[in-house]
Amino acid sequence: MKSISFSTTTVNSLRRAAVRARETCNERSGPSQEGWFASTYDANDLISVFDTLRLKPGFTLRAYEFREDSDGNGIIWAVPADAPELPSDDGTWLHGSLSYPPKPPGAVPLMQAIEGDGSPWSFLSASILRREAAEFGARWHGCDWTPQTILSKLPRQGDGSDVPDDEAELNGDAPAGDWTWHGPVPTTWEPTYAERGATRRIVLHIRNPLGGEEIYRATDTYRADSYDCTTKTSVLCTGPGDSSIDRCLP
Repeated sequence: MKSISFSTTTVNSLRRAAVRARETCNERSGPSQEGWFASTYDANDLISVFDTLRLKPGFTLRAYEFREDSDGNGIIWAVPADAPELPSDDGTWLHGSLSYPPKPPGAVPLMQAIEGDGSPWSFLSASILRREAAEFGARWHGCDWTPQTILSKLPRQGDGSDVPDDEAELNGDAPAGDWTWHGPVPTTWEPTYAERGATRRIVLHIRNPLGGEEIYRATDTYRADSYDCTTKTSVLCTGPGDSSIDRCLP
């Protein structure tokens, strides 16, 4: 079995570039009403961050955003290049609810229309892209992935820490805390690629500070000919957390 670990610094650099690419839409003020609307954001800006990935020929991207008070969500679809625009009320607002976003004819989930160069880095890139794309348009309570941190090492217990939390997060570390373990402690923490036969796997260790704080392992499993994965998560340890933490400011 072939296995490669990636520098968390490099992975987080890619992630920050993706965040910048989608921040353009988050900072743009949408219509003053509430609900779904067609976004003017060009989702190709996000794809272009990942130099080992590309959109399959014959597809284009359509992005939609949802607003409710200060909260927001969004979705990016891959659609056939000749797909018609969705009809809307008064030329702006679209039918649908938060749980049922507007979907153009022939639309498929973004990652089903992504191809790449087959390298280990391309599969790691796909794991980052799918999470960043899912966070498109997210504001305030709509944010989920944004506050989470990809880790590089074992989290430290609370006693004896002399590293500020902000510096720890910058380096891909979890802040020291009263962690309660729920299983074996991993021996490898950095993002890892492994292949066996036609299967490709990316493993990430992630700190989620929302609600009750936890650190979990995410295993993304790909076929060698696809960048659309299945994901399995398992909680490794939990901490006291802070349910009042800001998700992402509007």
